[in-house]
Amino acid sequence: MKVSLQIQAAIDQRAGVGRYVHTLVPELAALRGEDKLNGFYFDFRRRGSPFSEEMLPQSPYHRLPGALIQQCWKRFGAPAYTRFAPEADVYHFPNFIIPPLPAGPKAVVNIHDCCFIKCPETMEPKNRSYLQKRLPATLRRADKILTISETMADELREAFGLPEDKVRATLLGPPPTMNDLPENQVDARVKALGVDGPFLLNVGTLEPRKNHVFLFKVFEALKYFDGKLVLCGMKGWQVEPILEAMQANGKADRILHLDYVEDDDLVALYRRAEALLFPSLYEGFGLPPVEAMRQGCPVISSDGGSLAEVVGDGGVVLPTKDPAEWAAGIEDLLSSPDRRARLINAGHKKASQFSWRKCAEETWEVYRELEN
Repeated sequence: MKVSLQIQAAIDQRAGVGRYVHTLVPELAALRGEDKLNGFYFDFRRRGSPFSEEMLPQSPYHRLPGALIQQCWKRFGAPAYTRFAPEADVYHFPNFIIPPLPAGPKAVVNIHDCCFIKCPETMEPKNRSYLQKRLPATLRRADKILTISETMADELREAFGLPEDKVRATLLGPPPTMNDLPENQVDARVKALGVDGPFLLNVGTLEPRKNHVFLFKVFEALKYFDGKLVLCGMKGWQVEPILEAMQANGKADRILHLDYVEDDDLVALYRRAEALLFPSLYEGFGLPPVEAMRQGCPVISSDGGSLAEVVGDGGVVLPTKDPAEWAAGIEDLLSSPDRRARLINAGHKKASQFSWRKCAEETWEVYRELEN
């Protein structure tokens, strides 16, 4: 069997779908056996690929700007994807939309969340409009649809009346490389980031869906915690009101924004944080809470989207209605070493249920089901 994976997101993005592709590819490659796995992308910026040819034979396309071809796909539904990508039995599109694909080969697509339905006001209008316009055709063309949580699978089936067996949840996990940081390097890495003393951690792009304005209210409502709030995440859509709210906060001098941090630095922060605070309005999976639980960091999370499923009894799950309720939950956790230890233990057990190897195994199962 020949499988072709569109790896464009790994070229263009560091977080989100890009992180999904970047982490999944090595696991898929390790499991391919006698099957063939290759990747395709438009390298119009000449960035190259993050994957070796041994891991993933690749067919970048240089002759026309990728952006021009992508615009033709959006506007005219042509030319066919198979004019550029190598021949395959199964084509896998990890980023919501299947480009023009003729009948014959099987198509797998990832729908990572239903934010465009459940939380549309938190999306860029052009992206929301694009998904709302193009997704129905993608769902009709897809032979299998992958989601990253059972919650998303149920939401998608309900919203579009999809058959039960057309949608498959392949849950994510903490990146395997996040287990490799020696403990004796942790404190030095934290200090190098400019973080000292006790701190609470938040991980996620600064954008409306991540609910940072609510987080700042929670931090200001804390009465007994005199440490910092550390934010790890790139600046995203509509970041200006978020930055203004941060600067206007009564404890602004104790809020530190680190922007994007590499995995080893993130591991160090997880291991030393008092807790991860994750008040997101909506998540298709919610990788930071799983990463935190794996590293022994207690999690206080919202119940947005799939988070109640993913965090479960491995953390504290609260609605994002009342900052005072969150502040009380945080201070209750910080004031009780026994409760914190129990939550860390529960988080380890919950995080152990998730792995990228399992995700890759289930993805290969889908490919092979389509071959038969």
